[in-house]
Amino acid sequence: MKFVAWMAYHMESRAIVDEYIRRAAIALRGHEFAICEDEESIKREITDADALICWKLTPEVFAHARRLRWVQFGSAGIDHTTFPELLASDVILTTMSGIHAIPVSEHVIALMLAMTRRLDLAHRLQLEHRFERAELAWTSGELAGNTLGIVGLGNIGLAVARLAQAFGMRVIGSKRTVDGDLPCVDHVYAADGLDDMLPEVDFLVLVVPLTDETRALIGRREIELMKDGAYLINVARGAMVDPDALGDALKSGKLAGAALDVFPEEPLPSDSPIYDFPNLIMTPHTGSSGRRYGERAAQVFERNLASFLSGRQMVNVYDRARGY
Repeated sequence: MKFVAWMAYHMESRAIVDEYIRRAAIALRGHEFAICEDEESIKREITDADALICWKLTPEVFAHARRLRWVQFGSAGIDHTTFPELLASDVILTTMSGIHAIPVSEHVIALMLAMTRRLDLAHRLQLEHRFERAELAWTSGELAGNTLGIVGLGNIGLAVARLAQAFGMRVIGSKRTVDGDLPCVDHVYAADGLDDMLPEVDFLVLVVPLTDETRALIGRREIELMKDGAYLINVARGAMVDPDALGDALKSGKLAGAALDVFPEEPLPSDSPIYDFPNLIMTPHTGSSGRRYGERAAQVFERNLASFLSGRQMVNVYDRARGY
């Protein structure tokens, strides 16, 4: 059997593939494995490949596949790389869903603390060699006693909820399917109940997959429904938030602050006005990253590889109907 890895999205993911190979060495014994770093080589190697590891797949490359049966993507969301020909095929698509709960949830809490404790201002004062307490002392807030609203109560959303409750926050959230009480969540709204949830929240966190229903989820109308002085944190997908509406809300003071780990375009162009939004903290889509990413990703691959070779059900199979 032939396995191929295509490094078309992140060259640094080569280390993750090396981890895959190391951990799955026994299962891969006797099988062919090729790593491709350019489009010419992947078009050649994918022709007779049974399985593909990649971060992004294009229609041009997929057209060369003749016997492909499985694609293991290196990300949890694959909205950036699906296309009609792939979705219409019978190729099994699996993702890294579930491995990001710890780093992303901790990233969310870090961003919330940075905003409330005004670490952005403290850092600017440090760079300017200014030791001034007044503004920091009287503008810093707390998480305890505030209400956190989480859009998307999957693995990541629930991990955020657990940490937020430990800080003394009231936690509410919305979920596509409401099927009973959830741990660490005080109240659950249906997905179409967002308008009812928004006026309650002091902090709004987006951790839901990008689908047709969640695209452009937060615009001017939704921001207007939020409390004056609320905070918005987006670690999901950039297409969920209207950047113009966000910028205006930050400039007017409607929102006290925002934190973005995802953007409408990535990499974000250096001339984007988003860089200059006031009271905004940015991280370059690193919320899910960390030293243990390769280890966790390799565990998913190893499990799916064993299932693929034995004909068993895989984990994290992409649901074409739901879009995640």
